[in-house]
Amino acid sequence: MIPQNVIDDIRQQADIVEIISDYVRLHPSGRNFKALSPFTQEKTPSFVVSPDKQIYKCFSSGKGGNVFSFVMEMEKVTFPEAVELVAKRTGIDISRFSAPEQTPRSREDGSTSALKWAARLFHRTLMSEAGRKGLAYLAAERGLSEKTITSFGLGYAPESWDYLLGEARRAGMLTGQLAELGLISENRQKNSWFDAFRNRVIFPIFSVGGQVVGFGGRTLKNDPDTPKYLNSPESRIFEKSKLLYGLHAAKQEIRRTETAILVEGYMDVLALHQAGITNAVASCGTSLTRYQAKILQRHAPTVQFIYDADPAGKKSMMSGIDILLAEGITPFVVMLPASDDPDSFVRREGADAFRRYAEANRLAFTDFQIRFFSESGEFEEPLRKAKAIRTMTRTISLIPERIRRELYLQELAGKLGVSIEALHEQAGAEQQRDRFRRTDQLPANPLSASRKPESQISVLEKTFLKALLESAAYGNAVLEFAASHEEMLELPHPAAREILAHMIRRYRENGGEPDERIDAVTEIGLFKSPEARDLASGLLVEQPVSSRWHEQSDSEREHARRCLAAFFDAFKNIIIEPLVRRKDSVTAAWSIQNDNDKAIELHKEIMELGKTIKKTSAGLDAMISGILENR
Repeated sequence: MIPQNVIDDIRQQADIVEIISDYVRLHPSGRNFKALSPFTQEKTPSFVVSPDKQIYKCFSSGKGGNVFSFVMEMEKVTFPEAVELVAKRTGIDISRFSAPEQTPRSREDGSTSALKWAARLFHRTLMSEAGRKGLAYLAAERGLSEKTITSFGLGYAPESWDYLLGEARRAGMLTGQLAELGLISENRQKNSWFDAFRNRVIFPIFSVGGQVVGFGGRTLKNDPDTPKYLNSPESRIFEKSKLLYGLHAAKQEIRRTETAILVEGYMDVLALHQAGITNAVASCGTSLTRYQAKILQRHAPTVQFIYDADPAGKKSMMSGIDILLAEGITPFVVMLPASDDPDSFVRREGADAFRRYAEANRLAFTDFQIRFFSESGEFEEPLRKAKAIRTMTRTISLIPERIRRELYLQELAGKLGVSIEALHEQAGAEQQRDRFRRTDQLPANPLSASRKPESQISVLEKTFLKALLESAAYGNAVLEFAASHEEMLELPHPAAREILAHMIRRYRENGGEPDERIDAVTEIGLFKSPEARDLASGLLVEQPVSSRWHEQSDSEREHARRCLAAFFDAFKNIIIEPLVRRKDSVTAAWSIQNDNDKAIELHKEIMELGKTIKKTSAGLDAMISGILENR
């Protein structure tokens, strides 16, 4: 277990803006940062990151929290694993808190630790005597250095039916878990298990945060019946359509250059990175998807396709251009010489020659399309040329910004000798058709799966909780008062009740020490339910909801006093409100009562409730005034 004070240090030293920037393209917005939500599809940014408070809030999905909860959402890991990832990113060594004998069986969620274990096994095997065949292929035949092999964690699975299975059993791994991850398969006829990856060099596939999520394996057999590449099966953790190979290593350079180089294969990425061209990524053996384009858009406004120059590569780039443009990315295309791919070209010619060639042969997407249709003979007769022009016009119609669409249409009209009016008419028709055939839209992100609807939280509860949470930065006065009057507090909303109970429990765990302050932002990551976490982070990001909450001064003393005043204001009303509701209910019943005796009883209850409300209110006012005067 990692001590709470260490967790606090990690969170406070982590830069939430820098870490979230690995997943979302943030833009300054006053004192905060904004972005399109990583959890939902939206056109207007509703995702807010507060560097001052070190929290985030997504107003479209309702999700929110601190740096740990964000990493948990994006990497699909547990809280302890999120702490480890943030600590590693922040440069804090917490290895002393991990037991050496710990195995994935003893972890809260074994999937990610099992994948990490398998990646280390494959890599150790590659660098051992048992991996000579794999190392010869990667180093001698493909020219990869030991540094590249190590930094990308490449490995080898021996030509054995039970190599990994045997190692897993010795390590105490769960067979069912290994099967779910696609590391072993079942022979139902023999009622036995066997390794899924055999006689293959292994390419671990990482999430953008550097977590192993799956594997790709290239066979070393010269057997036409054996698949050349084998990937991990789709799972909650491994979704090929949402991953880009090499992004964990390329993201910094992509942001610096504002350009991602998109290639087809693992070896292309490795060869370019080894040559120092470190903004290269690949689409994990699949055609480019809208999910992957969305990920690229978070990191850079420009993508440079460098696929194989064969017909399949050209066709893939044609479809990829549409996908990128629809996400607001500007695509360019570099056509390599025939029979070359990025791997072979950069190994033969070197990095400088590769850069010079890419710069000299970079085509705008419109020029590439014109070249594609011209080389395929589509411009040789009017009917086919008209069809090609419709295709190019539809591509431009996908661009979200109107001005950019107009500029590209003008450019295309000049290059094709077609009137701009004709292209406008065609573009309008294509946009209209797309409204009825939007089959390429992304489905809802699993991360934003709908939760059970909660009862509506009141403004009063929000005011109370906001004051409670923000006051913790100034000491324990509010928490002490809340703890001593806990039985009087009635919060209807379940997430509000959880937040109050958690904060009071943490206060009591600290022994009620007046100087022992509780970090509300750290506590957000410790709430049991995501509803409580989302509610608390939203309260800390949102503008104040209480009329007493005015920024009259920047001094800590005045702010603390206002926190206290707002808390007591809400506290009083939470105590009084149930009595007022009861009085209103009884009054409504009295007004329609025909039985005289019952009407008299109801009237007596109304009078008693009125006295109770007046007495309770006066007592609370006196108590609160006394506390505030002594602060």
